[in-house]
Amino acid sequence: MSNKVSVPLTNNEYNVLKNNYIISACCKRQLNTVTLSKSGAELLLTLNELKELIGYIATEANHALTKRKKEELNSICDYLESIDNI
Repeated sequence: MSNKVSVPLTNNEYNVLKNNYIISACCKRQLNTVTLSKSGAELLLTLNELKELIGYIATEANHALTKRKKEELNSICDYLESIDNI
């Protein structure tokens, strides 16, 4: 069994990912591991699943149509990369 890592997100960060068509379609397995609460969201992922999610977020950030969306996705990507480097 692969070791899983807990990935805490704010509800807003989770919603940004869930509401992005490409990320939600290509990373459905990762996003469906969510446990939601009033204080935030938690994903439970293997390191490979985390790396795959990071890749899709980075790609979507690079192709974002608005500066705001690009900044949101880049911020989430940077945060997830910091978890991946632990």
